[in-house]
Amino acid sequence: MTVIHALLVLAIGASVGLAALVVGELRWEARNRIPRCTTCGKQHRRHAAHR
Repeated sequence: MTVIHALLVLAIGASVGLAALVVGELRWEARNRIPRCTTCGKQHRRHAAHR
């Protein structure tokens, strides 16, 4: 039983680590994507001059 428990703990640890990497990647993408403007509806950087 000890080997089975060790493998179970290893699998849980690996899944938690993978989930942390995925969440970190999703947060990075959300932070770095260009936002959609609420004034004109196009995608450009914040505080862009509207013509």
